[in-house]
Amino acid sequence: MTNSVLSLVGKEVQIYPGDSDKKKGILLEVSEHGFLFKITFYSGSGKNYEVGKLHFIGKSNPMTLKEL
Repeated sequence: MTNSVLSLVGKEVQIYPGDSDKKKGILLEVSEHGFLFKITFYSGSGKNYEVGKLHFIGKSNPMTLKEL
């Protein structure tokens, strides 16, 4: 785990920047298992990212983040 990712804990980030569905969340926790977010914005039509809900993304998925 890099210090740059750890420095984003507690901050709002864009999740998977470049995707057609825009997703933002506060990065709550980073562990050896993955990333935990509280979703703050979602522009897609699916229910995978619900505003106000917690969302976990496992480390087995390639993760990209952008600080806002």
